[in-house]
Amino acid sequence: MLILTFVPIPPLSMFVDYFWYMEGYNSFHTWERTLPDGSADAIFVLQDESVRLLDRKAGQMEPGHSVLCGPHSDYYAIDTTGEATVIGIHFKPGGTRPFLKEPLQELLNSHVPLDAVWGAKAGSLREELLGAQSPEGMFRVMERGLLSFAFRPLTIHPAVRYALNNLPGRHVMEVVDRIGLSHRAFNQMFKETVGMTPKVYSRILRFQHALDCIARSENIVWTDIALSCGYYDQAHFIKDFQSFSGINPGDYLAVPGRHRNHIAL
Repeated sequence: MLILTFVPIPPLSMFVDYFWYMEGYNSFHTWERTLPDGSADAIFVLQDESVRLLDRKAGQMEPGHSVLCGPHSDYYAIDTTGEATVIGIHFKPGGTRPFLKEPLQELLNSHVPLDAVWGAKAGSLREELLGAQSPEGMFRVMERGLLSFAFRPLTIHPAVRYALNNLPGRHVMEVVDRIGLSHRAFNQMFKETVGMTPKVYSRILRFQHALDCIARSENIVWTDIALSCGYYDQAHFIKDFQSFSGINPGDYLAVPGRHRNHIAL
């Protein structure tokens, strides 16, 4: 199996966490649950197979060879059968804003074919990716293609940027009070850019902090993890964890070969 990541050049690096490439992944499980992290992904399958997803609300979906996985506050599952060759874009939270016409909250917990977002350009980009001679060449194709898709200037409103930089580890109201906008106006602006309210995004950050603590801890004490991550108590931690993952923390810990945001089913 080959997995590569690539950080694009500025200004794309302000909006994209990384491009990723995966080849020859052959799992022993059929489905893999993906946990929310507040970001969005664009995925291109470089074979004849379609992307197959299992959405909690929409059920099983096959959106085609390429799909935009909108920001999620819910978990979903992706089919991992076969040895797919896949390349994708992992956006930073709010990073899709210059590249989409729609306010991002319209894509919350959604999966849409990329040609519904970028039109024929999505298919043309996939053809260019198929014609590249190496993963590194594909990454360069992806850079040029994504820059050409921008509908807006490559900027994020300073108020949203401030919130994204300061919400980790701080109370939502403390951050919003320092921005200088009405709470209603800021909430709407944040939803259009990030896809969800600052409160929901803050909960996802706390959940991700908990996953990080679990990954780094040799001897797990659930009460200590709950309190260090800002939960009121262990019961609050477990309830939030189940909301975002569908399982309790102990079952998550017991999953063999798990990746931080991916659980074999």
